[in-house]
Amino acid sequence: MVISVKKTGGFAGISEDVALIDTSRYDAALSEKIKELITGIHFFALPARLSGGTVGADFFNYEISVSEGSRRHTVTFADDGSPETLPLRTLLDALSKV
Repeated sequence: MVISVKKTGGFAGISEDVALIDTSRYDAALSEKIKELITGIHFFALPARLSGGTVGADFFNYEISVSEGSRRHTVTFADDGSPETLPLRTLLDALSKV
């Protein structure tokens, strides 16, 4: 499984690659934990754009792409603190600790 995360926006209008994780490069326990996180939030069933409904010009926007075998899915969302985006923010937090 390969996961990439990009962050854009904010007050300064940044654009940066936050993470590129290939689970085949990690030990089995960590690789399995990452896969469980992806499965637990039903990532491949999420819409391409997830919105919490809060409007703000300087929110950070994230694009998370996950590839596993022949499956590939990308979800974008604004980090607006809404309940709708909580699963993706939780995933981002976990990936930042890898």
